[in-house]
Amino acid sequence: MTTWMRWMLCVTCLATVGWLWHVGALSAVSALATGAASFFLFAWAGHGQRKRRTALQYIEMGKQPIGLH
Repeated sequence: MTTWMRWMLCVTCLATVGWLWHVGALSAVSALATGAASFFLFAWAGHGQRKRRTALQYIEMGKQPIGLH
């Protein structure tokens, strides 16, 4: 999942929790706990999943370039 998508899910979850707190379906403690949990789950869930390598990697295809005979 991309970083942008995780952040959008986190914002959506926080907005839903805020709305539920506003209408009285959640207490303040429940809303804060759910908001903190959503932040940790969505914001940091994919933090260590993908590592980018700093060096370029080349794949040898086994063919000569067309211009070199």
